Amino acid sequence: MGRLNKIMLIGNAGNDAELRYTPNGDGVASFSLAVGNRYTNREGQQIDETEWFRVTSWGRSAEFVSNYIKKGMQVYVEGRLSHSVYQDNAGETKISLEVNARDVQIVQDPQQQPSNPNQEQQANPPQQQANPPQQQANPPQQQANPPQQQANPVQQPSTEPSTEDDPDKLPW
Repeated sequence: MGRLNKIMLIGNAGNDAELRYTPNGDGVASFSLAVGNRYTNREGQQIDETEWFRVTSWGRSAEFVSNYIKKGMQVYVEGRLSHSVYQDNAGETKISLEVNARDVQIVQDPQQQPSNPNQEQQANPPQQQANPPQQQANPPQQQANPPQQQANPVQQPSTEPSTEDDPDKLPW
């Protein structure tokens, strides 16, 4: 029978990641992760709950985590789940959920704009089309050898909309 202990979370970093080193020099980074859950109870009220996880990353991943994970960032974490039981200052028994992370990725940094990823994708293609340095750098060579261009025609990308009947075909 197989065994599997895997957890995948997307939440917000509760603090900046902290980097420590083991006695043999291995890096260990850790931070807290808040994962929200919203549901409607039997009375029709919306309930917001937050689960807190302690995320630990090792080795090269720990260096990435310590350099880039900052409080408030939306983060994807994948790893192995464990827990520990402890007593707080008031004497209550608490359980801490811990993730030994295999993969940590930044989903969204609140410091960056725009907040809508579609706006960023729409803004990039015109910049790419408006800046073709290889095509503009060689016009003298193209004008000096017009017979070669006629003998071996190559279609250049066009920024004008296509007039062909196929609406799915891209203009370039």
